[in-house]
Amino acid sequence: MNFSEDIQVRVVESDEGEALMQFLLEHYYREEPLTAGCSPPEPEQADKDFLLSNIPHGTCLVVVQGGSRIVGALVSGPKDADEAEHLAEEVVEHSGTKWGRILRLLARVERETNVCKRYGVPSTIHVHALGIDPRLRGLGLGARLMSAVAERARALGHPLVTVDCTSLYSAGLMARLGYELINTIRYDEYLDEFGQQVFRPPAPHDSVKTYVLRL
Repeated sequence: MNFSEDIQVRVVESDEGEALMQFLLEHYYREEPLTAGCSPPEPEQADKDFLLSNIPHGTCLVVVQGGSRIVGALVSGPKDADEAEHLAEEVVEHSGTKWGRILRLLARVERETNVCKRYGVPSTIHVHALGIDPRLRGLGLGARLMSAVAERARALGHPLVTVDCTSLYSAGLMARLGYELINTIRYDEYLDEFGQQVFRPPAPHDSVKTYVLRL
């Protein structure tokens, strides 16, 4: 059996939340620039709960090796033209927390992009997280997950896939896959009310970039 025959991409089942989160804690959160660039270094429970809340949509995917071992994961869910207002409410609810600071940046991104209004569509599938086991990076697993989520979005009737890339590496992947770059916010230009930089991720990550794929 060769490597490709040993790999399966499938939808996350309803009872796999714990396994999915364990993978994300090991292979996503540790390197995610907003998480790593804002104290404390660990993700808050509200952050983790949000990612897991997307499982019922049937748009969260895993790459499984050998029938059981998760080696890649993608979390995504639907959003519509009211997403900016929804995020604004969440910012108020989580004010003063790390998750609240992350939400505030994402709310600004949403205000500047509003992809549903921009493209005149009712909804999109938005990718929230993408992680690959470092032992298997460079083998195209991220691209396979992005291809699979585009197929899921199309099957569910969504005309777009969107991604807010907080990492230079994920932004590079989207560019290679033909996604359209529509917005960029540099971390060194995103300041709090005191003029201080909010997120200071490690190099080479310098911005959050929003990409769109029309299906």
